[in-house]
Amino acid sequence: MRLPRRSLPLMLSGVLLLASSCYADSTQNIDQRLDQLMGAHSHTQYHQFFETFQRAVVSHNKQQVASMLSYPITAQVAGRDRILLNKKAFLAVYDKVFTPSLQDVVRHQRYSDLFANSDGVMIGEQGEIWFSGICQQGSCRPFTVKIIRINGDSR
Repeated sequence: MRLPRRSLPLMLSGVLLLASSCYADSTQNIDQRLDQLMGAHSHTQYHQFFETFQRAVVSHNKQQVASMLSYPITAQVAGRDRILLNKKAFLAVYDKVFTPSLQDVVRHQRYSDLFANSDGVMIGEQGEIWFSGICQQGSCRPFTVKIIRINGDSR
């Protein structure tokens, strides 16, 4: 069966509408999951943190990435776990932590596909990077979202 040419744009817009609807649904799902796990309306802060972190990694902004970590932090450096006590220690090994492969994991991660549990939010299919809220006071209001673990890329 052959469709008239004018039907093609209509079919393509239907496909795009369906795809954007699925994205909206999955974005709404992670927003609800974060609010359930981390506190009402917390998804906005997590979403903003994720996008800022992703941009910093993709643009190789080492200083910004370093400021987004919770120290001391355990990170995989050249295939081995290492405890990095501060920003200076992290920056000294940045390229051994954020290998091209790990940068790729961050670059391709979509917010809507993040996994979240009571431990935090996971970037990558194998839990390559985890981030979570760090309490500023006993009530955890306000809190700051930070990277809490860098497992590296297992590929």
